[in-house]
This record gives sequence, C-alpha cells and structure tokens, in this order.
Amino acid sequence: MRSFPIARARRAFQPESTPGEPLEARRVPTALGSVVPAVQMISATTTDSKSVTIEYQVNQPVTAATPLQFGVYRSSDGKFGPSDSTVYTVTMSPPGTSGQSATLDQSGASATAIGTHTLTIAIPGGLPPYPLKPYVTVVADPSTAQAGNPAASASFRVYTIGVMTHGGIQDTSWKHGPPYELQIAYWMRQQGFDAVIPYNWALQSNTPGLAIQQSPRLARIILATANRFPTGSVVDLEMIGHSEGTVINTYALQILQKELTPGLKAGYIEDTLLDPHAANNNVISGKQMDFAGPLAPLAKLVVTHYQAQANDPPAYFPSIVDQANVFFEHTQATAGGIYNLWGQVPVKSDGPTVHYYNLTASHVTHSGNTGIPEWYRNFIAPTLGSQAPLIQELQFNGQVDNARLVPPLSRHAAVPTLLVSTREPTFSGTAAPGSEVRLLLGPGNDPSKLSIAGVTTADASGRWTVTPRRPVAPGEYRAVVTSFSRALRTRPGLTIVPTQPLGRVIVP
Repeated sequence: MRSFPIARARRAFQPESTPGEPLEARRVPTALGSVVPAVQMISATTTDSKSVTIEYQVNQPVTAATPLQFGVYRSSDGKFGPSDSTVYTVTMSPPGTSGQSATLDQSGASATAIGTHTLTIAIPGGLPPYPLKPYVTVVADPSTAQAGNPAASASFRVYTIGVMTHGGIQDTSWKHGPPYELQIAYWMRQQGFDAVIPYNWALQSNTPGLAIQQSPRLARIILATANRFPTGSVVDLEMIGHSEGTVINTYALQILQKELTPGLKAGYIEDTLLDPHAANNNVISGKQMDFAGPLAPLAKLVVTHYQAQANDPPAYFPSIVDQANVFFEHTQATAGGIYNLWGQVPVKSDGPTVHYYNLTASHVTHSGNTGIPEWYRNFIAPTLGSQAPLIQELQFNGQVDNARLVPPLSRHAAVPTLLVSTREPTFSGTAAPGSEVRLLLGPGNDPSKLSIAGVTTADASGRWTVTPRRPVAPGEYRAVVTSFSRALRTRPGLTIVPTQPLGRVIVP
C-alpha cells in the first residue's frame, strides 16, 4: 500500500487567499496587415454547466460545402492545443443546406451570416469537474484552426472545490479527522482541485444524532470557499461522503439549494456516496448489516440501539446534483469479525440518474483496512483530476422498455414503479463494450431475493438488450441489472460490478 504524507495532508486543504486570476472573455484584435480569419472567436462562458454560450464574428461567407464548426475542449492553459480533450463538436448549417434547417443564433438570425453572433451550445453530459484541465475552450473550425492562435478560440476558467466527509464513530484522538479522509483530500489537492475541505467532525461522531447537525456548518464553509474565487468565476463542487458522512453532505446540499452563489449555479455538482448508511433502523426495507460469531446477538443489540437513538434522515440526491455516484458493498461479516454495516441502496434521487458500483465481489467492507473509503482512496482518488477514467469506462445505464410509470407506494420511494404490457418485457441500456449484462428479478416484497432471469452481452458500441429467458408470471417484481467487464478481470482489487436498480415492475 502506498505511503501517504499525513502531516502534509493536514496542512493546507483550505483554499488559498487568491486562487488565481480569472480568464476574462475579451475581443482579440487582428494584427495589422494580417489576413482576417473566416471566423473570429470573441468570448465563451456558461451559466449552467450544461451548455456553453459563445460570441463570435463571421467574416467570410459560410456555404454548405464549407460549413462552420465549433469544438468544445477541456484545456490545462486556456489555449487551443494538441493536448486538449474533446468534449463536443457541433456543425452550423447555413441557409439552403439540403435536408437541414438553418442554425439560428440567439436573436433568431442565421448563425452563419456575416456579422457578430451570440449562440448557446447544449453539451450532452454537461461539463463535469476536470481539475487537471480547468479551462473550457471553444474553437472555431478546429480542423483548420492553428494551435495558439488567439483569434481561433475563446476560453473560461472553472474552479473546483472538493469536499470529503468521514463517517461516524471515529477515534476522537484524530484531531484533524481520520487518516483516509486526509489522504483522499491530499489526492484532491495533488490532482488540481483549487480548494479542498476535509470536513472533520470526529469529536461529535460518537454521539447519536449529531451527524445531521453538521450540515449547516458544512454548507457555510462551502459558500465561504466559493466566495473567495474571483467575481464571475464558474465553480464546480465535488462532494464525497462515507457512511454517516453522506447524511451530512446530503443536507448541506439541501441547504445550498436555496443559497447557491452565482458561481456555484454556473458550475457542476457531482455527489459521490461511499456506502451510504444513515444511523436509522428504518431507512430501507430489508437487511442493512450482517453479524457473525458468538457475540453477534450482543453486537446487533448495540448497533440497533445506537441507530434508534440517532434516527438519522436518509441520504438522497437533491435536484441541484448533476451527477450521482454510489459505491456500496454487501459483504458478509467474517467468522473473525462481529458485524459489517451495508450500504443502504437504492438511494432516492430528486433529479440525476444514479450510477451504482457494487464492490462486494472485491470483499470490500464498510470500514477498516478493507473498508470502502480505503478502496476509493487507492483506486479512484488519485484519478479524480482527470475525471476518474475507470468509473467513466464502467458507467452503466438501464431501463424497462415500453413501460408505464404508475404512482409509487410511497412518496419516499427510491425507485419507480412500472407497469408493462407483456409477460416478456424488454430491458435495454448501455454499458462498457463487451460487458456481460445480467437481468435479475425477485419478489417485490422481499428485496433480498433476486435470481438471474436473463443474460446478454453489450455490443461494440456498448448497447445491450435483454428479455427474460422464460415468460414472467403475473405479479410485482424488483428488477435489477448488473454488468461485468471481462477486460478488468486481470486487475487486482478492481472487481467492480456496476449495478442499476430499475424499480418495481408490475407484470399483468
């Protein structure tokens, strides 16, 4: 295991007094005597992290044979160059293009006519945090643009705040928080985050019910940090919480919904839950922990008593979250141990699609040396600056085709209730190309019972479709799909099973 400089990690995770100068959008004059470019970029910005608004000047006629194209990139320095990462490319259609409507600018005029234009480009997937490439650069006609030519591109700087919140019942001698929290925060700083907040509540973490009381303080710290960046900055927020720390983060985000600064409104919010576990015996239906050994009855009594006293509200994803990730495990307590808490899944979401990653097959536990935050520290935290490529590769989505949404049994339901019209419903989605996808069905009233109902393989583009191997008897079922990428089988410690709860499915 890699050695981490804990002392260094403790020192400077709060934002610097001057995080850097903003890259101001400005007009770039053409040098005297030089050739006027066909398209000259003036400025670029975003107001919602889901689109980019640009101002540009067209100096030469655009035709169907020579269409106008804009490329959106992530850059380390704000200058267009070969090391930039492509985000999105869009082509503007001039009037008269066969089979296509002319692209219009914000004023309703042709976006390719000679003159100055303002245009908003929607970005599929938005602009997630990319600390190692903090600039968003928009380039006119990128295939012919010269790298380093200021007239060819316009950029804006994005600042990123990282938050790491530890779980409950920590050693109170850790005055700066548990080691894993400081180590993950250390990696954030090393990966280019502009400010890092390792939220320390170790002294309060042993008292039932004090987790939720931390949320207002964390929200205030986040707002104060965002306000330290230059006026007009775009500010991304990367939230990570473990166990009860996910409760703190959830309700800090709930508070922020009403108090977001303009910068945070313009930025992207990613929320990652590591084994979300509110200290509450009634958060989910079904099993939420495992016990073993002769002391199991006593351990169960102690844990359930603590959870009854704490009565934490459940973690969930507020509507301001743009990307939601859940890493969880349901590992059995070993004969040498006494108990192991489980991640409470599925997690309710008020907005984003939730991406689940099951680590049970890697024998990850809730805490300790084999705990889920230690796993995240080792395999994911060192890559956060480049958007965690492994997680992007394994991202998994599924749906029930041709299903009708019906009112859920409870307004707190974490998954939808769907009515299908056939005993052979079709399920589809996307996964890592070549992944094995499994469909699991179980009785709706017993979430712990699931069995394989169908298997398929994602094609070269990652698309998959599966139907049950046999017609499904009428009734209500819990539907889950999982994916496994054989390409990762040889990597030690990386047995990750992306999992997607599809909801309760009613078969007539």
